[in-house]
Amino acid sequence: MNAFEIYTVIEFPQSETNQNDVIAIKNIQATYGLNRIDWQGDPCVPKQFLWTGLRCNVIDVSTPPGIVSLDLSSNGLSGVISPSIQNLTQLQELDLSKNNLTGEIPEFLAKMKYLLVINLSGNNLSGSVPQALLDRKKDGLKLVVDGNMICVSCRKKFPTVAVAAASVSSVAIIIIIVLLLIFVLRRRKLSAGKVTRPSFKSKNRRFTYSEVEKMTNNFQVVLGKGGFGIVYHGCLNNEQTAVKVLSHSSAQGYKEFKAEVELLLRVHHEKLVGLIGYCDDGDNLALIYEFMEKGNLKEHLSGKRGGSVLSWPNRLQIALQSAIGIEYLHNGCKPKIVHRDVKSTNILLNEKFEAKIADFGLSRSFLLGSEDEVFTVIAGTIGYLDPEYHKIGLLSMKSDVYSFGVVLLEIISGRPVIHLSRDIENIVEWTRSIIENGDIESLVDPNLNQDYDTGSAWKVLELAMSCVNLSSKERPNMSQVVHELNECVETCENWRKLRSQEVETVELRSFPELSMSITVDTDINPMAR
Repeated sequence: MNAFEIYTVIEFPQSETNQNDVIAIKNIQATYGLNRIDWQGDPCVPKQFLWTGLRCNVIDVSTPPGIVSLDLSSNGLSGVISPSIQNLTQLQELDLSKNNLTGEIPEFLAKMKYLLVINLSGNNLSGSVPQALLDRKKDGLKLVVDGNMICVSCRKKFPTVAVAAASVSSVAIIIIIVLLLIFVLRRRKLSAGKVTRPSFKSKNRRFTYSEVEKMTNNFQVVLGKGGFGIVYHGCLNNEQTAVKVLSHSSAQGYKEFKAEVELLLRVHHEKLVGLIGYCDDGDNLALIYEFMEKGNLKEHLSGKRGGSVLSWPNRLQIALQSAIGIEYLHNGCKPKIVHRDVKSTNILLNEKFEAKIADFGLSRSFLLGSEDEVFTVIAGTIGYLDPEYHKIGLLSMKSDVYSFGVVLLEIISGRPVIHLSRDIENIVEWTRSIIENGDIESLVDPNLNQDYDTGSAWKVLELAMSCVNLSSKERPNMSQVVHELNECVETCENWRKLRSQEVETVELRSFPELSMSITVDTDINPMAR
């Protein structure tokens, strides 16, 4: 009313961003002409004004933070990969996908010792992947170069004589292999003729049926039942296991069993349930997995598991961890893998409620260099099936995205995917009708008793609805889903901290002897700015 200005100076205890990183990121900004509104001031400090596309490590207030993640995907970048990137010495993740970058992949990327994830897909890069980068892939480096004119396994050109010699040698080897195959086939025809199923490479993980009987104490404790068969509790070398035994009447057969074994023998990730071994002994088939103490997600959402209700922060973490597992199948595996049966019963939880993806019997690989879509036999679970895939049999990575969107709706609402209490109602249709009527509050699981962060809940709902878009082209990919869920988790963490501060304030008010008196001096006039 009186034009009386009151202001305070906020001191930021955090050190400014590492000066070398500041120079490097500004050089990158200048190279690509990035005119982002929020790319001003210090890149990392304060945290709430962190530059878009960056993630920084904050160790303590005295140590300058450094840039550990740079995401410049879908920014219309052109030219070559900027040499200034190598000056971000703490960089762990680099995403330059979906731009118009040209030239070759630079050698300096292999020399960045902390760099673990490089996504260069969807550009116009050419040449071959530097051998030093290929060598680092053995140490866990994740490199994505799809959509470029790049030869992943090419080396430098050999002299013509060497090429000719190699060609002659290759032809000779092929002839020898063909002759050996003919010899083996003839021997099989002359033998007794019992048809045998193909064996797996990893013999050290193969168990006999008698060993499985011993492991499960003669199949004494049943953990659950599924389309494959019965899952039993087992013990191997004093470690708990889950043993899934194929039922002879199971709809899933040896083909799915073999697919799951071969996939899990070559694919390893902390967010995928680990395969300990398998049994392929005559008609007896079994899979031995790591034991997941808390069962599957659906049991907890439906209340069948008993115990306390999953809290909202727990649900967000489970959603994020599951998304990371699916994203690894899509982008971290060569060839790419579509799970084809993403659902809440295939998301298992360990004793710390950490989530892992399970059941890969229906998984389908996309061969390197093939299209991202393929027509195939329809497989999966009703309620989770991508409508495009269900209608015409066109399978893609986005089919898993749709199924995961349905799981997100389960996490939010706690409802079954197919509701049978009255008319058969799909959770996606139910959610759309609620949103249209504007009664969004009724979407959230009533078992949470309104104890959830509204901001992150609506953000997850928006993400879920984009995942279940009827058009696969309009759905996000799993990398985008992981990114969005990371932001939801961070929003929820801020909510938890704010709520804990409010609780502390209430507790302080309940003890007046601990409260502090605050005196306001009305004689002090504000200094000029």
